[in-house]
Amino acid sequence: MLVGIVDIGSNAVRFSVTDLNGTPSARNLPIVFQDRAKISLYDAIASSSDRRISKSVFDRLRAALSRFDAVCRALGVAAEDVSLFGTEASRSAANSDDLLSLIRSINSKWKISLLRQNMEAKYGALGIAASYHEINGVVMDLGGGSIQISWVSTLGRKLSISETAVSLPYGAAALSLRLSRSKNIAELKAELVKAFATALRQINLPFSLKGASLYLSGGGFRALGCFIMSMLSEDEHYPIPIINGYRCSLKDLDKVTQRQINEQIAAKLEDMFRISKRRAMQLPSICFLVQSLISATSVLGSVYFCQGGIKEGFLFSILSDSIRFKDPLVSCTLDHAKPASEKIATLLDFSMSAFTPSYISKRIAPAIANLLYDQASYTKDVQATAALNIAITGPLAKAFGLSHVDRALIGIILCERWGGEVFDERILGRLCNLVVKETKGSLGYSYMFWGFYIAKIGTILAELYPAAVVDDDNRVKIGLLKDEVDLVVVEMTFKADDAVRLALWEKIEGLEKAVKKFRKKYDIAKVPIITFKYVLV
Repeated sequence: MLVGIVDIGSNAVRFSVTDLNGTPSARNLPIVFQDRAKISLYDAIASSSDRRISKSVFDRLRAALSRFDAVCRALGVAAEDVSLFGTEASRSAANSDDLLSLIRSINSKWKISLLRQNMEAKYGALGIAASYHEINGVVMDLGGGSIQISWVSTLGRKLSISETAVSLPYGAAALSLRLSRSKNIAELKAELVKAFATALRQINLPFSLKGASLYLSGGGFRALGCFIMSMLSEDEHYPIPIINGYRCSLKDLDKVTQRQINEQIAAKLEDMFRISKRRAMQLPSICFLVQSLISATSVLGSVYFCQGGIKEGFLFSILSDSIRFKDPLVSCTLDHAKPASEKIATLLDFSMSAFTPSYISKRIAPAIANLLYDQASYTKDVQATAALNIAITGPLAKAFGLSHVDRALIGIILCERWGGEVFDERILGRLCNLVVKETKGSLGYSYMFWGFYIAKIGTILAELYPAAVVDDDNRVKIGLLKDEVDLVVVEMTFKADDAVRLALWEKIEGLEKAVKKFRKKYDIAKVPIITFKYVLV
């Protein structure tokens, strides 16, 4: 089913068509069409003495909405499956009835909702929930006129959300205006600190605020994320140009937002990736907002930036539980699976140790099994490089719901599957560093080790089924003869007279040496020594 969405926000109007086809890939909310019209209802109302939307703005809206109606007709989107949402500015306009009339004149069958504050907060929070595999924390969605504050948890395949979400009148545009007119900045900050502290009590958190994750969404916060990304990696470009899934510590958030945006930094802002002129002008206000939040509570843990908003929240809300709780890392790879992928996934599972991190065995390994053949048709020159970038600028870049560690590790493993020789080794190095840094050192090295192990085992399995079909179900069997904290013995059983096996025997025998070499190269502790035993029948 194709679903059309119009999100009339305070800063812009966003249009999209999403394919909710009923298959697991719907979890990634795959986009068929998207567009954005630079129409700010907040500015239109703020510049009007009677808070009315002007005729010129209505004319621009009519043109943009009519174009989207034509797009929906061309794509075959049923009018009844198009939903239009208006937020803060739409609600507060003195002539909001005229806005509704305009929309109905374009297509009377569209479902129109001027969202109340509680529903705006709910959909915003659900959009953040859709942005990751599992979340549990405080969520904030920054619009132009207001900021919505709530909490969400999707742990244990159960969706829980605050029933007392709070909306505060400190949106990016609204706060910028107040700051420009304020004669007492300290007084304004005290107001914000008090408002945040009160809001965090009112949302009735079911967990301790100390160490809780903070999830930030909305255009203003995404611009802030890009700013932090740039400021924290001045000497080395951050390797993933996707804001969803980006994480920083509260300490880093505090450090960057404390910095005075002087003329030198301000001059660089518009040249920074994904920071528009409008967001550059609002960034000092957004930093002021964040500093007020940190003053209200300095005990939060990691900070995660999200792409999901009202559109994603609405779509996430209408998914069935069976799809909503699918792992987005696995579901986004299903369209890439070959006939042999299920068999290879099973064999990879048999090769996993009890000491393999569950993130690797339950999430990464099944995804890799679906992707092992993706670069098979590429020339040797670009196989490893294309594989490295598969989830960054390649086919999976569009996949929604992945963390940056997901994207980096998938690329690193597939890169190794195709030989590991890349055009620019700096990118590979930065992605490896990202995995280690984001997973706190020793765990990151463990992820890298087991990822390398999967790459080597996966390569052998893919080459045992070179046509990507299971032409012989008994070609290879895998089991663990020993599975201990310091030693894993992998037994691989082959048919003695199998021609495919004979052609690969040198690679098969080289498995143990390759895994040991990788372990020694990075001096990785807390992972077992892995040896292989080969049986011919």
